[in-house]
Amino acid sequence: MKANLKNLSRTAVLFAAVTALAWSIGHSSAFATDPENPYWPCVQRKVPHISAGMMWGGPLVDESDRSWRKDGEVRDLVQTLSSRRVPIEEAQERIDGYANTLSDGKQTKLTVLFTGLLSHTNAERSDIIAGIEKFARRQIALAKRIKETAAEANKLQSKSDATVEELKRAQELDEQLLWDTRVFDEREQSLTYVCEVPVLLEQRLFALARQLATHLE
Repeated sequence: MKANLKNLSRTAVLFAAVTALAWSIGHSSAFATDPENPYWPCVQRKVPHISAGMMWGGPLVDESDRSWRKDGEVRDLVQTLSSRRVPIEEAQERIDGYANTLSDGKQTKLTVLFTGLLSHTNAERSDIIAGIEKFARRQIALAKRIKETAAEANKLQSKSDATVEELKRAQELDEQLLWDTRVFDEREQSLTYVCEVPVLLEQRLFALARQLATHLE
């Protein structure tokens, strides 16, 4: 019986901790949403789509144009320049090397390259943004489960005449709360990095667009 009471005591402590967690959920980054984007958990403003006008000061860009995919050299260059594994300095050097091989129709070809970079970046960002919002939904569901588990644990813990089965259930809830709160916390800690990725992609595209612009003059 002492062991059982000890388990109930642990559950009481956990309930207090989870109650605090439940309060913090409403103030955490994962739930600091705005009405227009209820599943956007990031501090950074949600920008679903990057338009050409945000990045490009050159010739008019048709964002629906996919002709860049038909040019093997441009298509491969888009893949290389867009990869975050390629240092931005190296990517800029590759732009210079490509631009220096062009003569007639230079502006048009560089615009086609930018169109490809814009299209590729938007596609990648869309996938990442969808993943972040899926992450937020999972956190909300987990937070709901934590609160429900804590409420049930507290109800059992407060009983003075708990049965053996109820004591066993309290112990199971104890273990579940430990696991769920750990998972929730670890996910929250990874959120800062995940939320930075769309911004990093946007910044990379801007740097590449600026480098392309130096060859339009």
